[in-house]
Amino acid sequence: DEIHFRHCMLYEFKKGSTVKNAVKNICDVYGKDVLSVRKCQRWFSKFRNGVLNVSDKPVF
Repeated sequence: DEIHFRHCMLYEFKKGSTVKNAVKNICDVYGKDVLSVRKCQRWFSKFRNGVLNVSDKPVF
């Protein structure tokens, strides 16, 4: 479930993980192909910019 993985990425971001470590941690639990480094980079960038909403709905 995509929303669940976004929550996982937000958790990793808030605990101070790097993108690489976040992807490793999430993939170690859920399988090696559930998350790409590129996708995690995009979400970490959003989190750094203050966008902490992980839903599919646009944030205004």
